[in-house]
Amino acid sequence: MSARVRFRWILRIPGTLLLLAAGLKTQGLALDPVGRVGLLTLPEVELAVIEFEAFLGFWLWSEKNRVGAWIISVLTFSGFAGVSFYLGWVGQSFCGCFGALAISPWYAFALDLLILVMLAVGFPDLIPLWASPTRNLVNAMRPAAWGVVGIAINLGLLLILAHTIFGSVPSALAYLRGERISVHPRMVEIEEGVPGETRKVRVEVANWTDEPIRLIGGTADCACTVLGDLPVTIPARETRTVTVDIFLSERPGIYTRKATFLVDDHGFRHITFSMTGRILEVKEISAVSGKEP
Repeated sequence: MSARVRFRWILRIPGTLLLLAAGLKTQGLALDPVGRVGLLTLPEVELAVIEFEAFLGFWLWSEKNRVGAWIISVLTFSGFAGVSFYLGWVGQSFCGCFGALAISPWYAFALDLLILVMLAVGFPDLIPLWASPTRNLVNAMRPAAWGVVGIAINLGLLLILAHTIFGSVPSALAYLRGERISVHPRMVEIEEGVPGETRKVRVEVANWTDEPIRLIGGTADCACTVLGDLPVTIPARETRTVTVDIFLSERPGIYTRKATFLVDDHGFRHITFSMTGRILEVKEISAVSGKEP
């Protein structure tokens, strides 16, 4: 197999992976998969990531301007690896890298490293780049610049449509999912603590209908209670904040729990959301407090 053919297929592997990730994220926007962290919780950022992954995936398959595609791929997967490592390090159960497909951040990190190794082995002919670095680097990056401009324009149009037709991006996503009532965030990140502690978190419950909806009950057990602020009536097109009490069990480590609201909306039904966090081990508690166990 010639070096040209080998390089072509090496670029198509990350290209295929990016297109798959973009497709699963697009599906995930309709399904509202596992929660993401920080800025990644924003649907606007998720849309931008989807557009970028689709753009780079098609670029890698097109075989146009291979040096630029290779450089952007190395930078992209290096960034992905950094994010995956951080999510795994902080104890996130799922990375959201593939939308509704629940993948551990550590698996995603290993996959990113594998792609980077493939790119390192199958690098293109960079001699022309060294011969005239400024001019050739500008030419190599030109498709990326046009791609960023296109992504920005398309994202701006989508956001304008969402705000014009539905009033907000969350409202547009709720319509897409067929939701009359939504819990945000759907995956709640809870501050780490020691066994036996109680944590309070707040979630927002949005009513997207044109009539009031009543929260009349929810989860109440030894690990999680959502009844403190209930019952509560949410007026049409409004949002209310509800407090959830989480009791940290005696078992250290990462945990994920589900909780529900009982909703009176032309009949009773349940709205589910999840919570994730980490319970510290004894040695970690000692390190934080500065005392011997």
